[in-house]
Amino acid sequence: MIPIPEGNTTLALAMQYRLQQTQSINVAAANQLREQSLQSLLKHALSTVPYYREHPVIKAMGNQIHWGDFPILTRSALQANESRLRSTAPPKNHGKIIEFRSSGSTGQPVHTFSSEYAQVYWRAMTVRDHLWARRDFSKKIAIIKFLPTGQSMYPGVASKTWGPSAAALGYQGPSVMLNSSESTATQYRWLTEQQPDYLLTYPSALLELAQIQLREKKLNRLRSISTLGENLSDDTRKIVEKAFGCRIHDMYSSQEIGYIALQCPKHNRYHIQQENCMVEILDDNNQPCPPGVMGRVVVTSLQNYIMPLIRYEIGDYAVPGEGCDCGITLPVIKHIAGRTRNLLTYPDGRKTWPSYNPMALMEIFPLARFQLEQTAVNDITFRVMTEAEISSNAEQQAIKIIQDAMQHPFNITVEKVDELPRSAGGKYEEFKSVL
Repeated sequence: MIPIPEGNTTLALAMQYRLQQTQSINVAAANQLREQSLQSLLKHALSTVPYYREHPVIKAMGNQIHWGDFPILTRSALQANESRLRSTAPPKNHGKIIEFRSSGSTGQPVHTFSSEYAQVYWRAMTVRDHLWARRDFSKKIAIIKFLPTGQSMYPGVASKTWGPSAAALGYQGPSVMLNSSESTATQYRWLTEQQPDYLLTYPSALLELAQIQLREKKLNRLRSISTLGENLSDDTRKIVEKAFGCRIHDMYSSQEIGYIALQCPKHNRYHIQQENCMVEILDDNNQPCPPGVMGRVVVTSLQNYIMPLIRYEIGDYAVPGEGCDCGITLPVIKHIAGRTRNLLTYPDGRKTWPSYNPMALMEIFPLARFQLEQTAVNDITFRVMTEAEISSNAEQQAIKIIQDAMQHPFNITVEKVDELPRSAGGKYEEFKSVL
């Protein structure tokens, strides 16, 4: 007997059916759907959200809204206008209001509100990510992420499902979770005990785990790895895939917006989750960047009618891409470069995401953790968290490796440190700049 789905299961199945349609329709039809969602959101925001209704630039437009001139919402403006960005008449059929607090990787927290309605999209796109990565829901997934107040410390916690998104569809594969505050050695030992089929964690944690795996090779069941929360560099991707012998599937999301883009099933580029949000990649003059040109990421959350975030400058840089040959017609992001502070600045003014050849550095400093910080246009500090002493020869080798990788003779200072800082949200930056 085949059970008839009810309630949340029916909704989850319907959403997956709809997403299967929208991810492969022609571009013109997709743009029309996006425009309908945008116009509906704008109508609601301009009539019920004080921040937009009273904004002088928007008021001056009258009934003729010109999107290119619509004001961009910065993080500081969001923080300063929290109450004025909330709708005074949220749709009654959008369910309960849900509160989010982002710790902020810069120490600047953001407080936002959404709805049960918007969460339906979050759960649906969680399943889409699993499907694109071709994960088997009956297998075990291990999650290593930061949790406050010492939750899920070793030996971790276990569940019979992968969470509400998968459970709503009737999938019953086990999951286990460990707090990323545990040492890398403890994380690796825990993983060897659990022997999961899938792993979800931060890129920086993976890079450290990869160093141990390359030496000990005790994790041999992993089918694929998922990353979130931090910028995934090409260097990290190559090292981790070599160490674990499986592919990484990255996801691009934020607490304020939800899913922004998911990695393509076929390539290492990303597909914008256009059913959930509209993404613009803009230059310094707020004009759209052509494919291949890096710009600022500006996002509009299309399903949040509680606290509409329209043209929200999320603080990241990315590179738009051309259409994809995978069969998915959703817009493409070629590369996500991360925050402004994660870009390397050259003396001629060029900015790019840095490459520093961590594989070569790992050979010099086994089991060490690295961080580079650009302190001036020509100056970089290379911090090495290690128990071993750093010889003069190792220091000079490291300097040459970094200079060669960055293709510029930066002044590099090597520092041995006992600890490398993480953000309030538990995130770690391989490279940061104070410029």
